[in-house]
Amino acid sequence: MATANLQWPMALSVRLQHFPRGDPPIPVPYDPTFLKATHASLLVVKDTKPTRASRFAVTVLNGSDGKIVPLVLKSTDTIGKLQRRFLQKRPDLTGSLNLAYNGKPVQGHQSLGELGVKNGATFITFQRCRGG
Repeated sequence: MATANLQWPMALSVRLQHFPRGDPPIPVPYDPTFLKATHASLLVVKDTKPTRASRFAVTVLNGSDGKIVPLVLKSTDTIGKLQRRFLQKRPDLTGSLNLAYNGKPVQGHQSLGELGVKNGATFITFQRCRGG
């Protein structure tokens, strides 16, 4: 199996890709190394450079009354910090504050970067029912 050491950006060959519905051909760039290849594999390379913590705005929607609280956090901040900042703005919601992101409950030790939180994301508060 031959491997190719590709360095980007480089000028790639272009071939016209034809579609059966009669759409106009589209130029598709390709590397000639893979023209006669039957298999290829990708290698994941982790960037070892430290990244700066990006700042972004998130909102917390109180599931009980529908009020929205905007917050500005960093990607390295944890859910625990988000909960503390939320309770500073809404001290009437003391007690166990449960948050969900993308429909899943989040834990206090998870960072926003681990969860893949982007700018403009919304967290929703919810209450757990006690009982068995």
